Amino acid sequence: MTTDVQAPAPARASARPPAPDPTDRRTRALTRAVVALCTAAITVEGFDLIVYGVAMPSMLADSHLGLDKTLAGTLGSLVYLGMLIGAVVCGPLADRLGRRRLVLASGVIFTLFTVGCAVAATPWQFGLFRLLAGIGMGGVMPSCIALAKEYAPRGRSALVATIVLAGVPVGGVLAALTAAAWGDSLGWRGLFGVGAALSTLVFVGVYALLPDSRPGAADAPAPRATPSTASVGGPGPVGGPGSGGSLASGGPTAEAKNPSPARSVLSDGRARTTVLFVVANFAVLLAWYGLNTWLTQLMREMDYPLGSALQFTLVLNLGAVIGSFAIAAVADRIGPRLVTIGSAALSSVAVVGLSLGGNTVVVLCLTALAGVGAHSSLTVLNDWVASTYPASIRATALGYVSGFGRAGAIVAPLLGGWILTASLGPTTVFYVFAGAAALSAAALLAIPSGRA
Repeated sequence: MTTDVQAPAPARASARPPAPDPTDRRTRALTRAVVALCTAAITVEGFDLIVYGVAMPSMLADSHLGLDKTLAGTLGSLVYLGMLIGAVVCGPLADRLGRRRLVLASGVIFTLFTVGCAVAATPWQFGLFRLLAGIGMGGVMPSCIALAKEYAPRGRSALVATIVLAGVPVGGVLAALTAAAWGDSLGWRGLFGVGAALSTLVFVGVYALLPDSRPGAADAPAPRATPSTASVGGPGPVGGPGSGGSLASGGPTAEAKNPSPARSVLSDGRARTTVLFVVANFAVLLAWYGLNTWLTQLMREMDYPLGSALQFTLVLNLGAVIGSFAIAAVADRIGPRLVTIGSAALSSVAVVGLSLGGNTVVVLCLTALAGVGAHSSLTVLNDWVASTYPASIRATALGYVSGFGRAGAIVAPLLGGWILTASLGPTTVFYVFAGAAALSAAALLAIPSGRA
């Protein structure tokens, strides 16, 4: 009797195809919108960041500003010091207060102080505004990466990270093109003004359209244990909140089970991995931002005219944009480890080739390869970090790796200025940047496989 009643039901269910999910199209559209907005935010950050390198020849020629190469290197490093502060402070805040709020607040900060850079009357004013703008820039990047990661389709996280971080070299391309086309008429102040205007437009759109973390997503931060869930064995992973840590039975409290994100990135065996990620990020950022800060001036030192020197910065960033997508596709297939290490090694070899100079076409090709390697290792490294740590501490981990690694970006402009002032020549600067990329590859090799 029971069999007769129940048998037809599975047949009817199996004969009926599953109904299409009406939210699929909306979900895809939302994902595209989030990735596009995060990429736009990183693009204007890239413009405001890299515009200093293309504006440097004009700033050095401005007698009213009174810059020499050492002071120019010091001023160039201040934005990266600000980014370190911003990334370390804003990463944990994004995990607690929400990614969207931190993207908006950080974007407003760096836009306002980029305006300040455009109107600065003295080097110390410019340096102060550049430092404060850097704090905002450092807050935007980890929040955008973490937010885009949460909306990324399964199996496409490396591609999404590459798209978002491609905004940095895209911004560099725009800065180089703007300087090449209108640099003489705009002057260095006008170049910073263009960056501030673009940032204003983008963050108005971000305010209107960008959502926060997707509720209930698999990649969203794990729910924290509450007294009710902890006492009754509520939702949580095995061994985590709600899996036997009963308050009633005197088990660990929710706070003990859920240490702060800042402590979590260095606990449970994660300390070695976190430190090695920081070292690798330090070294690759030294190479990448060292090239973006000094490449135009280095080529001038190697007797290339200003127009050609700007072409090298343009090609460096174009190579980073185009090549990094191919690299990301490989990373999605075979994983980020080998791809990140190989990209850092490629950058090191290409920068050594740049030091030799020679035929312009050959040097441009090497410049493109240097951009592909340095930027790809940086973007896939960020995806590697995001994939290694649990979602509840992901923005904190990205903030720590990006923030403390920013010390490499801080050192890069200083090193370039010191070396050139000491008359050691542009070749020595290239060797230093190549050595940094090789150090990044070595640190990545030492990272244990598996999830932290």
